[in-house]
Formats: sequence, structure tokens, C-alpha cells
Amino acid sequence: MPCHLFLPITLLKAKLETVVQLMLETGHHYRDQVSKIISWGHWFSLANILLAILLASRYLFIAEWPETMLGQAYSLISLLGHFSFIIFIMYLVVIFPISFVIPFPRALRFLTVIFATVGLSLLIIDTEIFKLYNLHINPIIFEILLGESEQTLNSDWQTLFAFVPFLFLLELLISSLLWHRLRPLSRFKLGPIIAIFFFCCFLTGHLLHMWADAAVYRPITAQKANFPLAYPMTARTFLAKYGWLDKDAFNKRVSDTKKQSDSRLDYPKNPLDVNDEKQDFNVLLINISALRADMLNDSVMPEMTKLALEGQRFNNHFSISNSDLLGNFGIMYGLAPQYWDDIEISAKSPFMLDYFAQADYNLGIFNTEALSRHKQKQTTFINLDSPQTTIVEDTENDKETVTKTREWIRDQDATTPWFAYVSLESVQNMDTPAGFPALFYPNIQDLNSQANNRQIALFNSYRNSVSYVDKAIAKIVYQLKQSQQYANTVIIFTANHGNEFNESEDHSWGYGSNYSIYQTQVPLFIVWPGKKPSVITQDTNSTDLVPTILTNLNAVNNPISDYSSGIDLFAGEFKSWQLLGDKNNFVILQQDTITQFSYQGLFTNQGNHNVRNRDNYKPMPRGAMLDTQFNQILAELNYFYKATPAQEQK
Repeated sequence: MPCHLFLPITLLKAKLETVVQLMLETGHHYRDQVSKIISWGHWFSLANILLAILLASRYLFIAEWPETMLGQAYSLISLLGHFSFIIFIMYLVVIFPISFVIPFPRALRFLTVIFATVGLSLLIIDTEIFKLYNLHINPIIFEILLGESEQTLNSDWQTLFAFVPFLFLLELLISSLLWHRLRPLSRFKLGPIIAIFFFCCFLTGHLLHMWADAAVYRPITAQKANFPLAYPMTARTFLAKYGWLDKDAFNKRVSDTKKQSDSRLDYPKNPLDVNDEKQDFNVLLINISALRADMLNDSVMPEMTKLALEGQRFNNHFSISNSDLLGNFGIMYGLAPQYWDDIEISAKSPFMLDYFAQADYNLGIFNTEALSRHKQKQTTFINLDSPQTTIVEDTENDKETVTKTREWIRDQDATTPWFAYVSLESVQNMDTPAGFPALFYPNIQDLNSQANNRQIALFNSYRNSVSYVDKAIAKIVYQLKQSQQYANTVIIFTANHGNEFNESEDHSWGYGSNYSIYQTQVPLFIVWPGKKPSVITQDTNSTDLVPTILTNLNAVNNPISDYSSGIDLFAGEFKSWQLLGDKNNFVILQQDTITQFSYQGLFTNQGNHNVRNRDNYKPMPRGAMLDTQFNQILAELNYFYKATPAQEQK
């Protein structure tokens, strides 16, 4: 090779070797830094797990402390398992990936400290919210807190907010100490042992709750909403499906659980006090399962529409939920749906039926379905075993139920007042008896080439079943007139929930899938002897029925606040909001919006679409809610619970 070419090649080779060496050194340095950061992250996460558990132990002092050793053990186990899991997931999802993107120790540690400070600060704030409202953080409460002036913030809040800077300094100190002592810490081989311990706590807590749910063991199940973001495992349906849970034995355990001493329920607030000057009207309460409010019209229900003209018609009436179980519960108890679990566990009968039984009314319960199907046998009708009570359930169809109702009304003695509850299922099942003429076509019997729109066909079958029920109820009313009892009978006509045919355009059919007006708005009219007909357009809900009945019968000396979350519909004082929901969520219905919250504090799985337009159920931005309104809602959610020791000290 010529000499003039050899020298440049030699220099080029040297430079390439230098570049490769630098790349190797840089790669090793990057891996070392990332490895060190990850190691530090593990120890920092452990330190924050311990801090979170220490701060979260406040929930145990705020909540109802279990009376049994097993319940107390579950409290501690779930505390350790739940918060260690939350912190670990936060590390895994946030800090661990960032370690590869930002391999600069100081910057990453500083960001992690900020993240940890914010998280623990929210935990501290949540403990105070739980103390005040028995709820966890949600945006509305946050708005209220941020909107309060400095003068209105009590000393507890001021102390909590003042603690945040000290928490930030503590996190900085922990971060620095761990970083500079990584080598000594790495000698301890405790990581796997600690991880296994916390995982066992997490798993044991969920297994214990799964057992407690199937065994109706309240000291454990009552704790399910104590911690934020907690969703304890249940498997009642799974166990029953594979024969590992005897449904009859389960129902017996529920009905046998009547110990009031271990219940946080405070219902009624005071014992029933019957008024000696009560009115002895008969009361006929008709509950049509899955009947929408818009079905009460001349074309579909001409008989009931005509009857409604004789009474008070409520055009914006809502069920408290979108299911059979809770819809029935609201009608008979007059309580918000959030009280259902405690009513079920304590097997407490409704105040209204206690009155009718104590006031020597004859009672007639006529239910097409079995009462046990929606747990009414174990709750609503649990104490109705007197000779004055007639119960007809699990009939062949609504026709038989109506026939039995008419026979019972016919046989009533005019000197003894009576209460009758009639629940029909044809509308929910979209069923009509053989030979009943269909009024609306095409229907599900025509689902062939002539029925291109199945939505219309299903809706028409639904309307046909509504039309049948209209005629069936008219026969009961006719029986009242024939037996000379119509003038002395209060008639209440309503439904436990609505029924949707995908009007909200989110693939929702039937009921139980959302809180649109299609699934929650139901008809209500009340024909009350001596009261002039009228149409009420203000919002009302099913909790208002019990206080309306008892107040206008002059039945009890108790104020409404002793036994119901509702109002007297004839008093003319209506709420600007309605509380709906289920055991996991509460829903606030207002003039233009429907807002859904989770008890765990975050919005539901609908993400930012938790606020919906009331008319079409489309997502919309969340508007402001008045502090007074939300405080009223929180009060209603907790009114019939005994105050915890921490709440009594407020």
C-alpha cells in the first residue's frame, strides 16, 4: 500500500476505535444509572407504602370499628394489602417507565418526590372528607373546598393544608437518604420477603371479603367502602353457578340476620307513633315493572290516562334507580338507594307497612313474581305473617294476579280499612295473553322480512304489553266501583323503573345499564278522595310516596325526617335535585344534567363523560353545583346512619 494512503487509514481506524469505546462506556453508564434509579425506586416505594399505611390508618378510627376479632383482623389486613398495592401500581405505571426516559437521578428523584407528595396529600385530604361526609374525593367536593374562603375553613383543614410543605420536605429527605445509602441497603435481601408479605395481605383481604359476602358476615362486608379506590372481590353469583353456594341457605342467613346492635343503620330515627285521629282510607298501590313515563298517553294507556285526570299527575317523576330491586325498595321504604345494603342485612321492615299492620289494616300483597326474587320476602314483607295479611305471589301470569286482587277487594269488609300492593310483570316481559288484540305493528311476532327495523318491532311489542296492563288495571278500578269502595280508596299508580330501546344511542337496551330518563323516568298519578285534580311538573322521585301517604292519611305523629328521605308531594315544596343510584354509585339529577359519582371517589368508567345531558344522555361539560345543594345531598346519603365516634366529635 502506498505510504500516502496508509497514514489516513490508520488515523480513521483509531478514531473509530475511540468512538466505539465511548459508545460502550456510555451504554454501560446508562445501564448503571437506570439500574441504580430502579433500585432506589423500589426502596422509595417501600418508604411511601409505610407512610401511606400510617396516614390511612386514620380511616380505621373514623369508620365503624368491627366488633369481632375476624372483622378487626380484616381491617388491618386490608389496610396493609390495599395501600401497598396502590403504591406499587403507581410506581409500576408511572415511575418505572420514566426511569428509562429520564436517566438523570436528580431530575427523576425530584419529579418522584413531587408525585409522592401530591399522592399522599390527596390521601390526607381524603381522610378528612371521609370523616365529614363518609365519602371519598370527587371533583364536586374539591370545588367546594377550593371555593371556600379562608375564614370558612375550619382548623382541621388549615392543619391539613399546612402539613403539605412538611410532607414535601420529608419526601426530599427520604429520597436523599435512600440514594446515598443504596449500597448498604442492597446488602439486605429483604425485598422478596416484603413483596410476598404485602401480596399475601392483598390476596387474603380479597378472599376474606369474598367469603364474607357469601356468608353475609357484616363485620367484614360493612368495610367495603372504607378505603379509596377499593373494590373488594365478590363471587356470590360464581359460587352459586357452580353449586358452591346454596341460595336457599344464603337467603335464610340474610333473613336470620336481625341484630340491630351490629348495624350502623339508624332507621327509623324514632319508634312508630300512630296518630289516634288518622284517616281510614283504603290504599291501593300499583307498581308496573319497567313502565316508562311516556307510555301514559291516550293511544297506549287510555284507561289509566283517563283515571289520571281524576287525580294529581306528576309529569317528571323518577325511580330512585334503574333496577327492579332498588326501584321496589324506593317505593316501599321511601329511602335513598344507598341504604339498601344495610336494610337487607338488618332485615328491617318498612315503616309504612309497620304502620298499616299496627293500625289494624287488612293487607293484600299481589305479586306476579316470587317475592324472594328481588329480596322483598326477606325485607319489605318480612313481618307480614298475621291473619290480616293475604299474600299472593309467583302466579302464572298477570291475569291471575289481577283476578286474585279483584276477588280480595270484593271480599273486604267496609268497616276495616285495607292496603293492597299490586305488582305486574307483563310490561317488563313484553308479554300479552293469547287472544289479546295487538294494537301496534310490526312487533316481535313479525320479526321476518317485513320487519326491517327490530328496534321498532321490540318497541311495538312493549307498547302492546303496556296496552294489556292498562286494561288489566282498569278491571281492578272497576271492581272498586262495583263494591262501592272507589270513593274511599287512595289509588297510587307508578313503576319501579323504565325501559330503554337504545334511545340514548349507546347500545343500551332494557334497564340497569345507565341513568338516562328512558330507564329512570316513570309515571305517577295519585287519586286521593277529596283532593282536586292537578298536574305537577316539578321533579319528584319514588322516595316521596311513603311520606305522602302517611302524612295525608294523618297516620303518624312522627315527622317525615324520622322515616324517609322524601317529601310530602302535596305540600308544594320540591327539591331542585333528585338523588338516584345504586350501592356503588350515587346519581344527581338536576334540571339539565345527570351526574354520576362513584363511592370510591373517582368518576365511573365513563371517564370525563360522567355528566350527561338530561334530555338525550349525551356527554356534556360538568357545570358548577351549588355548595348548599351538594351538602344537602351528602346529608341525605348519611342521615339514616349512626354517627361514628369521629363524626360525633365534630
